[in-house]
Amino acid sequence: MGGHGGSFRLYIPESEKKGNVRRDEMERWGIPLLSDLSEAGPNDCLASMDGFGTNGKGTALKALQSLGKATPWYMNVSSRAVMSLSAEEIERRLRREGLPARIGDEGREGTRIQVTVWGLEAVGMKRVRSAGTSKTMKINEVKYRRFSTFASEQDIIPQEHPIWKPAERLSVRAIYALGLDFGQATIRLSDSGTICVTGISSVWPRISDEVQATRLRDLLQLHADRWEKESGSEVHATLGADPEFVLLSPSGRIVSASKFFAPEDDAGCDSVRLRGEKIWPLVELRPRPTPDPMSLTADVRRLLRVAAERTAGTLFSWHAGAMPVRGLPLGGHIHLSGVELTGERLRALDNAVGLPLRLLEPPAAGKRRPRYGTLGDVRRQPHGGFEYRTPPSWLVSPRLTLGAFALAKAAAEHSRELAASRPLDDDGVRDAFYEGDRTVLLPAVEAVYRAIQDTEIYAAHRAAIDFVFDAIARGRSWNENADIRLKWHIPIR
Repeated sequence: MGGHGGSFRLYIPESEKKGNVRRDEMERWGIPLLSDLSEAGPNDCLASMDGFGTNGKGTALKALQSLGKATPWYMNVSSRAVMSLSAEEIERRLRREGLPARIGDEGREGTRIQVTVWGLEAVGMKRVRSAGTSKTMKINEVKYRRFSTFASEQDIIPQEHPIWKPAERLSVRAIYALGLDFGQATIRLSDSGTICVTGISSVWPRISDEVQATRLRDLLQLHADRWEKESGSEVHATLGADPEFVLLSPSGRIVSASKFFAPEDDAGCDSVRLRGEKIWPLVELRPRPTPDPMSLTADVRRLLRVAAERTAGTLFSWHAGAMPVRGLPLGGHIHLSGVELTGERLRALDNAVGLPLRLLEPPAAGKRRPRYGTLGDVRRQPHGGFEYRTPPSWLVSPRLTLGAFALAKAAAEHSRELAASRPLDDDGVRDAFYEGDRTVLLPAVEAVYRAIQDTEIYAAHRAAIDFVFDAIARGRSWNENADIRLKWHIPIR
């Protein structure tokens, strides 16, 4: 970001200002208002309570486009188009992303919950009553016994309720997957404890509960403050990672990483659940965070050498990638701090990191989706940053590792510039991502490459970035059967 400073502003046309209760509330909260879109700056972030234009092509959007190449972030730009889709199409899109959905299913089984989403967080949650519903209902008394009973005056679900986190995660992912930045998801919690999406709305958050309204106010103010700060100065992202690889015996069997690595170490191990049992098959590296992709890659190499020392004298082979062993997907999560987690930044990461790496995967790697490797997979971290979880384990080579770090830094620091070239905003390209259709993905990734070349950061990391896109152009893919130590020049002892 950086350059000309911008503001987060709420668009309310002059004709709608008089007697607008929600407008008055925003003013009390200190959220700047805008009544004329032609006055918007190129780095502004704009939201509207009532949408802009028809199917994203109305006069409001034309006003934004008239500003030139650099246009504001227009939140929920696709809301009208999304809400014009059939229930069947919305359900198809959500299921493609691995999300349980039965849009329009108003069955009486279980409990309906409405989740209000702003950005990438839930700001409100409440039970939705159906006609004839008793005054007292139970929300999955088996799993959430402590909070199981809700009386009529307790329809608001507090943040400490155990259903909050799973309902938030599902709802946020659904809103994001449909190209929205805020809205409501209606989910159904079954009597057995499963949840699925049954409805989607793109309207501005309307919250009556005082506690949850305060949460929305705080998030809006925080976003406004951070947007103004980031858009008015250089953005510097600090990078981290926790890539995984697996040890295989000469017979091809998985070797438990916990025999050689402690869970808490920088060269440690990680667990998975297999048929309900917790096992530790993965070696996980945790390099020291740094702003520099090359320094981070060097620390990954250091930890690989530590791993070599701990397994010295064994005959194991080391494997990375997406799924070198059937049924055991590997991750190459990239950590980012010093930058705000926004929908715009996450979409930049999907297009500049997730999409190029998708084109370098071997064909069988797509089988891990949609359970793993879905677009927009992100998790906030206690330290204040977040981890981007879409990529597989790029440990297959040092050059790919460096390329992934450089692309992540470019996406994080230049999400504003890259917003003009996001092919994954097109649902056809999104379909191609999950299907592995190279005929659609190749021109898409070429557009992303050109956009990255126009950023200021490209010159500093040109070799690393070019390596990734050159490999894509040559039709290359990594070999998950190869021992990763060979390309990292780690001695095999």
